Amino acid sequence: MTAACREACCSVQPRRSISELFERGYRRNRAAALSIEGTRHADAEGNTVGFSLDTADGRIAEVGFRATTCATLIAYCEYIAEIVPGFRLEIARELTAVQLVAAVPGVPALKQERAVLTIAAFRACLTAAQASRSTNQEHPR
Repeated sequence: MTAACREACCSVQPRRSISELFERGYRRNRAAALSIEGTRHADAEGNTVGFSLDTADGRIAEVGFRATTCATLIAYCEYIAEIVPGFRLEIARELTAVQLVAAVPGVPALKQERAVLTIAAFRACLTAAQASRSTNQEHPR
């Protein structure tokens, strides 16, 4: 994700088209939520998105999401869901809207702001995961 990161999970990812990501993401969008859910976020146009995830040993194991049916929004969500498994929570938080726009070519300029909505919702989920992790460390079973 960042030039300074040397983790294997941060290797360069291939660019994917909106249509490829949308096709895969449309199926994931309909799946049940995972164990940790972040708050849903919305924009002024009525688009909404929320992420869920599972973790193992401080790393993201799997990512899910629920988003309104906007090809761009679902493509951005699917890109995140595909690249972040294996990332530590702290590393995943460094993903930015600018990086997301650059990674998914072909998004019309008028729809690129959906990357900001996507990142905000993803970070909310990471915050929920971090809180869950802190609670579990304080109260082990």
